[in-house]
Amino acid sequence: MIKNIKSPNSRFKDIPFVNGYTDIEKTNNVFVIGNSDYEETIFEDNFPDYMEILCTLSAKSMFSNVIIAAGYRITPDGQDYIMQKNLYNGQDINMKNMISEVDIEFLDIVTNKKYVKCNISKNQVIYKKHFQIQNQSKRIPNYPDLSNHQSEIFMTKSDAHCFAGMYFDGAKLSDIQQYLFYVGTDINSKPYIKIIAAQDFIRKNLGNIDKSIDIASLSSLEDDICDGKIRIIVGDVEYHSILAIKNTFVSNIFS
Repeated sequence: MIKNIKSPNSRFKDIPFVNGYTDIEKTNNVFVIGNSDYEETIFEDNFPDYMEILCTLSAKSMFSNVIIAAGYRITPDGQDYIMQKNLYNGQDINMKNMISEVDIEFLDIVTNKKYVKCNISKNQVIYKKHFQIQNQSKRIPNYPDLSNHQSEIFMTKSDAHCFAGMYFDGAKLSDIQQYLFYVGTDINSKPYIKIIAAQDFIRKNLGNIDKSIDIASLSSLEDDICDGKIRIIVGDVEYHSILAIKNTFVSNIFS
């Protein structure tokens, strides 16, 4: 966590030296730099610029009964069919480790300044990451899949839609991320539904993402931490996150 200071300081507000620079006047120890109105006490700042905190993760899984439907054909001019998949009942998709939310809970401050007082208590949630899920049944468009150009079979595929998050004990922060789903028909004209990590879908250029989805919303938990989205108050100072370290194998503790 890094201290959040509005802007850097640069010009003296009060002259701190008197009597030919032999004594320091500690009653006038505030200086200001630049055009900022922010004042900083140079002798009595008890709060470090950087602070390490210890946290733990906890996940929740709350899903609705959602049916996804899509139309398809076996041949381009053939009969229209409708596939239907129950998205979250576990029949077509393994729901192990799939989550709707992950919370970061504060445990302790790791610092050698023992007098620093934190305004939050142990196991208090300091950040919630909600993953995008489907809350209602719907029909999604399905179009010809041209990824296999040599196939004579008419295959279909849909855009990718938000499914849920992924979490398991010991997971890296970068792996706690949004998963997407898409449907289609394979080379045997059999309907399928698949899920994939958002970052893999994008990096491998596997297709289109539904236009309603903001790409920035597909961030991993590590992205959120590095983007400063976790903020805590220590005394009268606000800190925001810049980095997280999690090297554990099965534990959900990190700093």
